[in-house]
Amino acid sequence: LQGAFEEHQQCLEAISPNIRTVQIRTPDQLESIDGIVFPGGESTSMGLIGDVTTGLWDGLRHFVHNSGKPTWGTCAGMILLAERCIGTSAVITKGQSLIGGVDILVCRNYFGSQISSFEMSTPAPPAPFANAVDGTVDDGKKEDSDDSSFPGVFIRAPAILTAPPDVQVLGTVVAAPCRAAAVVLRELERKLEAGENVIQLGVVDALERKADGGIGYTNVCLQKSSNGQEDASNLEEEKKDATSVIQERINVTLPGASDETNAREVICAVRKDMILCTAFHPEIADDLRWHKYFVGMVLEAKQSS
Repeated sequence: LQGAFEEHQQCLEAISPNIRTVQIRTPDQLESIDGIVFPGGESTSMGLIGDVTTGLWDGLRHFVHNSGKPTWGTCAGMILLAERCIGTSAVITKGQSLIGGVDILVCRNYFGSQISSFEMSTPAPPAPFANAVDGTVDDGKKEDSDDSSFPGVFIRAPAILTAPPDVQVLGTVVAAPCRAAAVVLRELERKLEAGENVIQLGVVDALERKADGGIGYTNVCLQKSSNGQEDASNLEEEKKDATSVIQERINVTLPGASDETNAREVICAVRKDMILCTAFHPEIADDLRWHKYFVGMVLEAKQSS
């Protein structure tokens, strides 16, 4: 589709000479692989390309939902695997095209734009099911595992806001949303308080247009009320251009924002059965632990099939 697929190929093939990777371009190629990686890139572009490529999007959906083979989505790839997404592009009339597979709520561009990219320490992946080099199954001993933090590279990165109990949370970070994401979060909170179940929510106008013709950024800093709930009555109304897809209500509790900083604990890595999602880019870190973990998932699936 689009994205950093070559970087993932290099990382996976560096683990073992027994690992061979291929770039998937047609649906029939999916039958011959043991696992698939949806790389980081631009989720809107990926969705547009997938929608117009005959049979590919349906083939990918079938692979993720029905094959039982491991799937890994990083950054934009993680967005594609989510069932719910906010902050979708305003220029796409039907919203972000998703493959789905993991019932998580993802906020696009939570950490900011391309120029806001950064690196921060994130939790290390679990020990892999099997040795990624020779395929031997883990005997339960963790003496050789490396549990030091992983260098998470966040490039225009999304964040996972919520995950149900059947989704295993593998990592969290505490971070404030960028201005644009904060305004989208505020609109989402209003919709949830009104009883709506939001599947997709478009970007919200984050600019304040002043009487003198000046333009400034909307300042969103959620304060706590005396009972610990966010006091929505103190939030200013902003001009917005938001689109949402609403279905029957499902209870969603967003992570609370801290006073003044607006920082909140968000999820950066999850696993649901044979689907792995990471908000950051392991393929451009000088560290193969997440790729070894995914290879372990592939070996696990092959052994149980």
